[in-house]
Amino acid sequence: MDDLTQTISNLVGILLGVVGAIGVGYFVFGAYQYLTASGAPHQMERGKAAMLTALAGIVLALVAFGVVELVIDAVSNPVVEIDTPPDPTTTTSSGN
Repeated sequence: MDDLTQTISNLVGILLGVVGAIGVGYFVFGAYQYLTASGAPHQMERGKAAMLTALAGIVLALVAFGVVELVIDAVSNPVVEIDTPPDPTTTTSSGN
């Protein structure tokens, strides 16, 4: 079980790095569009929209990473231990 959780955690970390790099690249692209708009309102709006989309994607990826790590931790290290009550039909006698 530990190998599986470690593999999933490693895979999620790699994917988060890829998504983060793509998000930062898209944010830089949007910033470039905004800065080179030369006052054209349509181009400025496209740049702002690209930056906001990239920022939302990065935040969403971080939240997804947190949720996956939380689930992995809950599955691999359960906090709640379930104790079943004894069966009342099986009573032990004192042997009189």
